[in-house]
Amino acid sequence: MKINRLVLASTSRFRRVLLEQSGIQVFGIAPQCDEEAIVGKSPLETARLRADAKALSVGIVHENSIVIAADQVLEFQGRAYGKALDEDEARQRLREFSGQVHRLHSAFSLAFYEADRPTPRLVSSQVTTATLGMRSLDPDELDAYVKTREWEGCAGCYQYENRGAQLFDWVDGDHTTIIGLPVLSLLKELRKLGINTLTQPMGPWDLLPPVRP
Repeated sequence: MKINRLVLASTSRFRRVLLEQSGIQVFGIAPQCDEEAIVGKSPLETARLRADAKALSVGIVHENSIVIAADQVLEFQGRAYGKALDEDEARQRLREFSGQVHRLHSAFSLAFYEADRPTPRLVSSQVTTATLGMRSLDPDELDAYVKTREWEGCAGCYQYENRGAQLFDWVDGDHTTIIGLPVLSLLKELRKLGINTLTQPMGPWDLLPPVRP
């Protein structure tokens, strides 16, 4: 069984850049699921279930493909946080996180799609967690960061890879996990499937057992 291409079930430019920087060329498509309606028993489980749902939601594809999907949930004091709706909510959340420790759960899922068949199969699902210590921010710093608008579309209301790095005293975890897609774990899982984008950047790749139908 040949895999002809890799598909990213995401509209996130950050995740696509992470993959491209790592030598993974993908075809992007928006997932067709209501992720906000998916809630697990814990923030970590919510991230995994949402990634699974996205991976299985892209519809019929016309080539044998592996679909990559990802999700990120912030956990603070046992509660899950998603994206802020507006500037006021972003400021309030950053005020809550200021001087505190929170965790980012970044999940990815891989699904196998056989050409022109409507029955994808989940082949891998993992969650990696990073722990971050935000420094105590004064009101001027909060206002200055919110005005950057880097909080938009981000689970933590910050972009660690940009000016958001200035918000932290320390982090424990891989930076790609913080950005929203654990690249090292993803590359390892792809190699298990027979997809080594270092030695063979473009498909087709031979799908390895036991994944092969």
